[in-house]
Amino acid sequence: MNLLDSLLTPIGFKRKGNNWVINGDEVNRIINLQKSQYGNSFYINYGYILNSLPLNGFVNHVSNRLGSEDKIEQNRITNLLNLSNDIEKEKRIEELTTLMKEKVINKIQYVKTESDLLEALKNMKYLYTVPPFVLEHFNMSFEW
Repeated sequence: MNLLDSLLTPIGFKRKGNNWVINGDEVNRIINLQKSQYGNSFYINYGYILNSLPLNGFVNHVSNRLGSEDKIEQNRITNLLNLSNDIEKEKRIEELTTLMKEKVINKIQYVKTESDLLEALKNMKYLYTVPPFVLEHFNMSFEW
């Protein structure tokens, strides 16, 4: 949590429990630290809430997770977020800092408006993860 505080507080996020939030006029941005139910592992989730739409039972309108399509990189992320392994603390912090900046912060800090989020959605590979009513709001759909 100290790592996330040190990365997110300076760029305007406010911590509320395991969430770091920036409330915007159109879009709220959220980063969440989630503990796995299997051991001492964690996930770093991030997403967006559109102020113009109800959540309809969802946590976010658009949700993502720190991860990679590259299997080797994903394995490293999983290992870094598993605090039960023997990765040296300084090495873990260094690598997670780099990953957070590249894969989460560089994306989330530029989404401030619905137009910004629409651009982000256009670049998403898996639109089926976005609730249908959110896609409809943006006049988008996905193909299986």
